[in-house]
Amino acid sequence: MIIYQRIEAALETCENHIVNLDQTNMADKELETYLVSGLVVLIISEYEEYLESLFIKRAEKCGDTHASNYIKIALSQKFRSPDLKKINETLKRFDSSYKEEFSSEIENSPSHAAWDSLMKARHAVVHKKGSLNLTFRELKINYSLTKEIIKRVETVLGLENNN
Repeated sequence: MIIYQRIEAALETCENHIVNLDQTNMADKELETYLVSGLVVLIISEYEEYLESLFIKRAEKCGDTHASNYIKIALSQKFRSPDLKKINETLKRFDSSYKEEFSSEIENSPSHAAWDSLMKARHAVVHKKGSLNLTFRELKINYSLTKEIIKRVETVLGLENNN
């Protein structure tokens, strides 16, 4: 899927470097932390952009250019740092059944926990709120699980063949 190409390439590049690091060396552990920080920001940034594009594509299905332009501008102004609360709110604004369908599959799931972990890590990096407590291995596991969130949004919006 096109959304994941940039992320996958970055993960592979970083992994090629991390595999050679000495985990007992503090400087190497620090380097891993910097790489993980950059990857977290990249992943969330890609997800934010892609999720916004999904909501816009759904709005365009109504066939009203003016309405879809309005939704596009509103999303661009409001949809930043896409935590699950914002995703749920946006789905609910389209229709409450969207939110319910999404939440029923995602709420309290491993994907939910992984998404929250990446969002918390992003806030630690970008806003210096808390500390980044994520290894590269944990990042890869969480990233893999968060793909389910994206897939569920695509499905709920009727855009699963969007790729």
